[in-house]
Amino acid sequence: MGITNTQAFEAMTQVELALKEKSGAKNKFGVNLAISLFGENKGIKGIKLCVPFGEEMQKKAEVLFQGAFSYYRNYAAHDGSKIDNRICLRVMILASELLDLIGASSQSFVDVGEVPGLIQTGVFSDREQLHKLLCFLGRGHIFPDYEGDGFYEDLAYEGFSDTQVQAVIDTGLVEYITQPYTPSKLDRLSPYDPPPPEELGWFELTKLGKEILERDVT
Repeated sequence: MGITNTQAFEAMTQVELALKEKSGAKNKFGVNLAISLFGENKGIKGIKLCVPFGEEMQKKAEVLFQGAFSYYRNYAAHDGSKIDNRICLRVMILASELLDLIGASSQSFVDVGEVPGLIQTGVFSDREQLHKLLCFLGRGHIFPDYEGDGFYEDLAYEGFSDTQVQAVIDTGLVEYITQPYTPSKLDRLSPYDPPPPEELGWFELTKLGKEILERDVT
């Protein structure tokens, strides 16, 4: 596997593990796991998702899991050759959304007790590693239409994983910001230049994330 499809597969694996932890399922994987939990004929006890849009959206939210496993997880596991930086980032964001629906973020990360808990549970080896990741994500990497050239290579080179990125997002230390991009005449000086992006995205430290960095410095 290359770096990007490995990161994408790892992100979907975290969703799968969270579903198993929440439901107690052991011998189901991927699409079969989603069908067992959310299908019409539940072979094992299903779980109730934490749907922010209201109880009436519960069934629609459940459909996301089977589609995500079938489309992203299976492709990343068996091929993944066409997963580039842009697609990988989308999978990471989708996985984070699915984890929120499961309630895995508050169960696995938030409730462990902020920084000490992230270290005690083995997500980070120590405060210094967490500090370095926050600094890395705060450098201002820009993702035009989710395309982050070199970001995943740099992430892996620095020794960080997708799970750690998801952890700092889930615990409210970092957030992913997007905004529409307004093109200017200078964006395409010739007809051979690529079209400008529709939106820009970047990681940004939250107030809590900045406070942790300041505490470590002082």
